[in-house]
Amino acid sequence: MEFDGLEYTREALAEEFALMERHARDGSAVKGGCSCIEEMHLITIAGLSSEGVKLATDVDEKNYYFNLANEARERRLEILHGDFKKAGNPHSLSTCEKKQKSCIEKVELKCCGEHTTDYSGCTCNPVAVCRASVPCK
Repeated sequence: MEFDGLEYTREALAEEFALMERHARDGSAVKGGCSCIEEMHLITIAGLSSEGVKLATDVDEKNYYFNLANEARERRLEILHGDFKKAGNPHSLSTCEKKQKSCIEKVELKCCGEHTTDYSGCTCNPVAVCRASVPCK
């Protein structure tokens, strides 16, 4: 069987996204202090996407890989610089989420006596209260 560089690139990208998602979901990227997303996964995605631009013959696919490479580089720089508040950034809070956050801060003081993330000693769960009273759709 002949080696297909474009198919290899597609598969490698899918694998890299799966690994990055796992590390983002399982908490290892934040709780474990792992910097693999910005130091490995996004760099690999940018590199594979750049190869995809050269290998793809379809113009739409070339553009897709070009945009994906740029997006991966931008997200990496945002993580490295801690710049999560840019307009249009998927990490920034929506208007509704900002209302929930404000609500949670107020309810924490009321139910817990302080701002905390450990609600075990509180008379209520501020997150549950605010998600119920300020529903985001």
